Amino acid sequence: MCAFTWLLLLLLLQEGDQRRLWRWLVAVLHESISLPLEISPKEEVENIIWSSHKSLATVVPGKEGHPATIMVTNPHYQGRVSFLDPSYSLHISNLSWEDSGLYQAQVNLRTSQTSIMQQYNLRVYHPNYASEKPSTAFCLLAKGLFVLLLLVILATVLWVIRVQKRRKMPRMKKLMRNRMKLRKKAKPASSPA
Repeated sequence: MCAFTWLLLLLLLQEGDQRRLWRWLVAVLHESISLPLEISPKEEVENIIWSSHKSLATVVPGKEGHPATIMVTNPHYQGRVSFLDPSYSLHISNLSWEDSGLYQAQVNLRTSQTSIMQQYNLRVYHPNYASEKPSTAFCLLAKGLFVLLLLVILATVLWVIRVQKRRKMPRMKKLMRNRMKLRKKAKPASSPA
């Protein structure tokens, strides 16, 4: 119980150090998308670290009148990403299937120890298959589960019937023996005269 209390306290303290925002985005294969980064104009940004599965790029805003320093660290995104001024939103062009997944922007501020975390869940789809694949897969899954349920019910019913027959067997044999005895008693023994 004590460990749970410490964990809860740690999470609350960590939540105070970082402000998080979540976004769900959907994009078309081979098209482009922008992951909007919302930074207040009042905030003094030290740097922005974009990542997806691993580090993607680091953006260091330039001083007044100077351009930002941008370092793309993941070769998968080389030549396909750009950062839109003045917010440094991530723009990805020529989307591939591998671009689907979680993205994160960590905005480190100069004025405080806090950082702003913005997270995105990007799903890339093909426009011709967007409506067909999920429904077909869902139908197949539903049918499979239905057949499995029917088989389980059938197996349970057969098992119950078998158990009931086994319970009746000893009684049936006993009844048969008793009938035989009663028949023997009912018939008088014929004696040769």
